[in-house]
Amino acid sequence: MDTLIDRPRSIGLASGALWATTASAAFAIWSLILIGTPAAKGALIGALVIAAALIATGVVVMRAALRLPSGVSPRTAEEGRVIRRRFAWVFGVEIAALAVVNPILAFTGHGKLLPSLDVMIIGLHFLPLAWIFRVPRYYVMGLLFCAIPTVMLLSMSQHARLGHAVAWFVIPGLGCGLVGAATAAAGLREAWQSVIALRPAPQH
Repeated sequence: MDTLIDRPRSIGLASGALWATTASAAFAIWSLILIGTPAAKGALIGALVIAAALIATGVVVMRAALRLPSGVSPRTAEEGRVIRRRFAWVFGVEIAALAVVNPILAFTGHGKLLPSLDVMIIGLHFLPLAWIFRVPRYYVMGLLFCAIPTVMLLSMSQHARLGHAVAWFVIPGLGCGLVGAATAAAGLREAWQSVIALRPAPQH
């Protein structure tokens, strides 16, 4: 499908990148704190620096996108409403799935599966979003969010440890944190290119 270049898309890419940065930073930082080794503490500093840089860049891009002329969009108002309605449904299903799965795992004594299944649910919700927002890299992000914990669960013992943490608790966060940061950076790059393309030429 063709990729639209417009003001709403630029704003959406920037906001999506900010969300991906926040979520991936939370995953990675939580995991590194739990691991607690000297190497993990050094990586934690790097993760904080990268997250801060991505968030600062996201704010700059978002402000630039919001300053674009409001009429710069090939979409109709009805198309915009359809996109927002579809997003609301996908987001609602994601929240409902998390609200159902987490208590079940906790009450049945399968708490070690929580990090893996949570990131898999988040990953699955990116698959329809890739189609709704016409962002193909969301397919890659969603599939990797599912593949990383799946491979770990199949290949590692639930008693394996990484530093001071149970591996099942931290590997999904580390792997998906890296994927999320890379996706956020790519989103910010595309959003900025869109802003530059749509920015009105200076008057002489």
